[in-house]
Amino acid sequence: MALSGMLAILLRPVICFFEQKIKLGRIQSILLMYFLVILIFASSVLMLGGKIFQQTREIAGSVGDWPALIQQKAEKALPHEIWEGISNHLNVFDEYWSSLVGKKNDSALKTLTSSQRDIILGLDPDDRDVWTEFDQSEKNMFFGIEDNESRLEFLQRKKLEMQNRVAESIGSSGGELAKQSAIVLKSAWTGILDLFTKITYIAVIPIYLFYFLGTNRNLIDDLGKELSFVSVSIREDIIFLLKEFVGIMVAFFRGQLLIGMIMGVGFAIGFSLSGLKFGITLGLIFGLLNVVPYLGSIIGISTVLVLSYFQPGGIVDGGGYGVLIGCGITFGIVQLIESYFLTPKIMGEKTGLHPVVIIVSIFFWGTALGGLLGMIFGIPLTAFFIILWRLLCKKYFRSSLC
Repeated sequence: MALSGMLAILLRPVICFFEQKIKLGRIQSILLMYFLVILIFASSVLMLGGKIFQQTREIAGSVGDWPALIQQKAEKALPHEIWEGISNHLNVFDEYWSSLVGKKNDSALKTLTSSQRDIILGLDPDDRDVWTEFDQSEKNMFFGIEDNESRLEFLQRKKLEMQNRVAESIGSSGGELAKQSAIVLKSAWTGILDLFTKITYIAVIPIYLFYFLGTNRNLIDDLGKELSFVSVSIREDIIFLLKEFVGIMVAFFRGQLLIGMIMGVGFAIGFSLSGLKFGITLGLIFGLLNVVPYLGSIIGISTVLVLSYFQPGGIVDGGGYGVLIGCGITFGIVQLIESYFLTPKIMGEKTGLHPVVIIVSIFFWGTALGGLLGMIFGIPLTAFFIILWRLLCKKYFRSSLC
């Protein structure tokens, strides 16, 4: 409900524009806005969905090879003594990374001779999986067999033994298995209920938003009537602070959303021209993340560094530094436009906060309110408390304290 109320405050000027310029009724204006949002979302999916899917498949196919690429670069660039010292640690990281991304690690092949490696690579994937489960003595027995047919028979026999061991293990621990299955089913059911609850929360947002946009009531004025039991002076201060807070919230979020959208378009164009995979998608995401000042740029720089290095045809593949340089120029140009043109023109002095105060408020409220929500509301809350302090100084404190 709180999110719907905030969206209603931000979108009310759009509804008023439709009413005044197009001469539509309130309900028709709301429905037109919903239709335009759905149309823009559907168009974006149709135009960008295929390209995003293709780039996702390309990146996902190369993720498992990143540690190996790092090792190749390090082995060539580092002195032999240093490489010998860190190679074991890189191998451990390679195994961890392979398990993390779901790619089967073929590090066992590195210890084989060329003829042994040819034998293993010539096996079917299922037989190769069986071989990877062997201990060292079984591997030695396997390579001690001369002809290929006998090796395949050996693999089939060992595979059957493994299956029998698994069956015996399941039979001997049937009670424990049933207990664990019940726990898993219960956990799955709880997860489904949580997912359904979250979907319900998201689904009711447009419904609440519709009713909030459809009413003409001024909730702040209504609150003033409800506070008739409070003295006039205090009631005026409360109404003043609420109006200032709402004004700051509306000005900040409208301004930051507009700035973020413009920056997103700039990032998307620059990244795409530079040849970065996901250039359009990442550019728009980084722009919208700038609703929290500097957040989109910080995340964007780190993400671009990784992708421009590891993406197919990137730096690690000998593609040169053109992508990275192009993305760096894009960041520089967009940030200059944002700092010296967009923010002064769009935001003006709406919050009146120094950049250092903005950074401190983001970290403070992010910690106090537990993450992203605090970072988003940090600047409006800080501006509100500054206004509160000025009001207290003006009406209740001695000027020497202020």
